[in-house]
Amino acid sequence: MNNIYFKIIRWLTKQEYELKARYIPALIFTSILLIMVYFKYLVILDLGWIDFFKIPIIVLTSLFLSLIPKFCATAISGYLQTLYWDKFGNTIIKYLKKSKNNVYQNLLNEFDDENILISNMLKMTREDRLLFSKNIFYGFMRNFSFLVVFFLFINIIYFDYFIFENIFFLVFSLICLYISSQRYAEQIIKSYIEIK
Repeated sequence: MNNIYFKIIRWLTKQEYELKARYIPALIFTSILLIMVYFKYLVILDLGWIDFFKIPIIVLTSLFLSLIPKFCATAISGYLQTLYWDKFGNTIIKYLKKSKNNVYQNLLNEFDDENILISNMLKMTREDRLLFSKNIFYGFMRNFSFLVVFFLFINIIYFDYFIFENIFFLVFSLICLYISSQRYAEQIIKSYIEIK
């Protein structure tokens, strides 16, 4: 079983997007969750200060356990993004529509279908490194924000402490998610125009 985990983690380190946008948010989530569980039982079981040295072991354990929230966050946050786009529109198209730039407006008029425009943009900008870094940050914030929401529910139901801080962090992560989505939309448009 350990062999499978090590192979997955080795594969993750070779995949920059998988590692930075999907695995690292899950690792942060899992590490915090395991430490909170540990501290909850530290008080209940009256463990001594020497037991604090077990925290690095907990963090190392989270390297393996975080693969579960990684897959869940990726699948569910991607699905929620699709639902959001279906209801409120794609971020890139919304960015183009509210822009006063004539070049951006001409892009909208070039294609009959907005989905074809998005598909064309994604295809042409696939190798753009500057866009890739914005995409990683957006992916990180999307997955991380979902995990913070999930953590809030766990915190309310199970731990019942640091609720205010958790809500504050959730609001902060959602603001960062919005900003990163806008920066991604802006960059994909610029990269598409330059390549075109």
